Amino acid sequence: MEQFVLAKKADEELHFSPVVLIHGSWGSSAMFMGYAEYLSGKGWSVYAPDLRGHGKSKGEVSGATMDDYVNDVRQTISDNSLENPIIIGHSMGGLVALMYAARYGARAVVAIDASPTKEVQGEGEKKDYPAVYSPMDAGMPDDPMKIMSALPDVPQEKLMKMKEMLGMESGAARSERKLGISVPKEALSMPVLFVGGENGTSVPFGIGIERAREMAEYYDKEAVEIEGATHPGILIGEHAPTAVAKIEDWLSQNA
Repeated sequence: MEQFVLAKKADEELHFSPVVLIHGSWGSSAMFMGYAEYLSGKGWSVYAPDLRGHGKSKGEVSGATMDDYVNDVRQTISDNSLENPIIIGHSMGGLVALMYAARYGARAVVAIDASPTKEVQGEGEKKDYPAVYSPMDAGMPDDPMKIMSALPDVPQEKLMKMKEMLGMESGAARSERKLGISVPKEALSMPVLFVGGENGTSVPFGIGIERAREMAEYYDKEAVEIEGATHPGILIGEHAPTAVAKIEDWLSQNA
């Protein structure tokens, strides 16, 4: 598959492990632009792929599975000859990061407002969704005033850019997540950090600190809260610099 990867080499290479950033539903590597700039400035080389059918990557969103997205991450790592990578994912991408690490290994994992695993979510429900669906189909308000109220940490100009960044998402992958995707505890032997936004559930599809703490407790890992951050705001809002700085500090100590 022809894949677009936003690559940002370290200003000065200070760390051996490269960082791979995995976006969430409807998104693209553009959601991680601020993180890529910060991490590369701290000596990390960063690679942020657009998953198939997202952003500038080829392929189809319709019918895409969570395994397909894991394979997209594997392609990024293989095509760029990345060794001992650190995998960071947001929302759906956080679960993709955990799935990848459990199967293929990683130096460390950071799961930001991550979709829960079956072990934490519990037995899910079998539900079919349309082949592709939009953020509005998942409950994102279409009234600008309601959007600003739900995402107070995201400046208006960023909200406009976010609207341009978002596309469609796979109903098949969503059905799999609702049913539950298992990531065994023993498969995550590497350092793992669960990050949650204080206001992550301000939108219907959001995930926040409560779920991050549940994930950390189950997997016997660390959790950190980003005060004031909403689900998208943790990447592009006013608290995003705090989030990426906390993540980088943890990486420096653990990876």
